[in-house]
Amino acid sequence: MQAFFLTLSPPAEVVWRSDLYGNSIAIAYFNGTTTQLDILSELSVETFPRSESQRRLLLETGTTQYSATEKRMLWACIDQPRNTADAAAAWIKRGASGVQKGQYERLLECAARIRYEFDYRIRFEQGLQPPAETLRLHSGACRDFAGLMIAAARSLGCAARFVTGYVYTPNAAPGSSSPHAWAEVYIPAVGWIELDAANGLVDDGDLIPVASAASGAELTPILGAFTGYGATSRLSVGVDVTRLR
Repeated sequence: MQAFFLTLSPPAEVVWRSDLYGNSIAIAYFNGTTTQLDILSELSVETFPRSESQRRLLLETGTTQYSATEKRMLWACIDQPRNTADAAAAWIKRGASGVQKGQYERLLECAARIRYEFDYRIRFEQGLQPPAETLRLHSGACRDFAGLMIAAARSLGCAARFVTGYVYTPNAAPGSSSPHAWAEVYIPAVGWIELDAANGLVDDGDLIPVASAASGAELTPILGAFTGYGATSRLSVGVDVTRLR
């Protein structure tokens, strides 16, 4: 990140903390009353797409083997309920080609299948669909596709985590973009790799991560409370992602 600005209206005392995953959390303390809360977050970042030599290294990587320390550190990103693991494994087996493939190639195959076999739909409901539900409906939002990709990766023996942030979309109308979600898989030789099944992006530099966790349920962009007789709330979000050069 090259620069970051957070503007709140009404003004507030802001204290920065880190959560257990190392994500930056801004805690805002407000005084007085207001009828509207505006949060403006501006950041300038430089992304680093994976080079062709690194991509070749990934294709040559064998089955992931984690050390005892890595397993202990990554366990929350490896473990998953048995029914989720079974559903994901059965889905992978049904669509796997007869050609022998390495683990990374199989991960790419899963991401491509989610993109082309499932219907993308915007969901305004809170929360995530369980991967088994996404498989049953054959549809979901980006966060649901991320959840299914994570389940598939873990069933293949890889540590995987949920990432939320933004994606650069050329020619997008001002304010028309929205927060995005995808999966990352940990390969010891090269670190965390991005697998965005919704857009078919793999470490190409268009994804801008903001926070990550073992599951999407642990990531809430904005969380807070308000009081007032008869008070209700309505949330609207606008996102602009532009290339500076």
